[in-house]
Amino acid sequence: MKTTAQPNIRQDLLYIQTSSTALTSKIHGMLLLEDGEIIEPELPFLYHTPLDAIRDGWRVIQFPNAALMLDESKTYGLGCEFILEKIRGLDA
Repeated sequence: MKTTAQPNIRQDLLYIQTSSTALTSKIHGMLLLEDGEIIEPELPFLYHTPLDAIRDGWRVIQFPNAALMLDESKTYGLGCEFILEKIRGLDA
C-alpha cells in the first residue's frame, strides 16, 4: 500500500468547547493532540477564546454545529466545539 503522507509533516489538533458559537466565547474545555499524544491541558487553558488560538496560528477546520444546539434534550453532541489544526514540520 502506497502512502501519501509526508514524513516530515505533523498535524496537531486542538478541540475547544465553548458556551456559544462566537469566536470570542470563553473556553470551558480543551483537548490537544500533539505528536500523536492526547494532552488535556490543565487550568488555566492555553487560550481564553477560540480567537486567541487562531491568532496563535491555529486554523479552524470545523466550526460548532449549531443544529446540535436546537434542542438539548434530543441531541448527543457538543454543539459548541471548535476543531483547529496546526501543521508543522518535525524541526518546528
